[in-house]
Amino acid sequence: MNAINTKDLYITDSMAEEAERTLKRGGRVLVTAAGKITYGKNIVQQFTPVFWNTSWFKMRPPHTTGLYIENDHPLFRNFPTDYYSDMQWWDLVNLKQVMLFTDFPADFQPIVQSIDTWFLSRKIGMLFEANVAGGRLMMTTMPLDADENHPVRAQMRKALIDYMLSDDFRPKYTVDPAQVQELFTKEAPAVDLYTHDSPDELKPKNKN
Repeated sequence: MNAINTKDLYITDSMAEEAERTLKRGGRVLVTAAGKITYGKNIVQQFTPVFWNTSWFKMRPPHTTGLYIENDHPLFRNFPTDYYSDMQWWDLVNLKQVMLFTDFPADFQPIVQSIDTWFLSRKIGMLFEANVAGGRLMMTTMPLDADENHPVRAQMRKALIDYMLSDDFRPKYTVDPAQVQELFTKEAPAVDLYTHDSPDELKPKNKN
């Protein structure tokens, strides 16, 4: 998605110089980062939940177990939802990237939080807002490149833009610009926490 600059909102797909300048002027920036994230790219998200036990099956994807959605957030006035993922989220979630928020403030919570596999429980998500460098940022890995075949994407894009142009757009968390930039550049270490043993039911039976 190419950068779009209007009087009140700058829309781009990266945290390039113009985005940073807009934030420093106190402006509003929407970053649509679908497919561009490196910090979290090793986490495979599908709409269906994690494969039984990722520890036994060597991190076989998917690695997520659904969504936790801040469904009373004002942006959802134009995209009504429950606090969990139902079928309207399929096109926004299935095989789409997540962001890893390990280095964000401890109390930070994304608006749309993906639920990690239970034995890791990393803080990951697809949509967040924050005060950054004096301005207000909204960033998502959900695809917003809408056409007649993707009405859900179109409605999510409308909901985000309408919210960001309203007086309700007042993020409660503050995040350092470098932490946002690292979502595009940093890579998480490989996960090697799975067991090298077999489940009891697959072990040889002791006949003694």
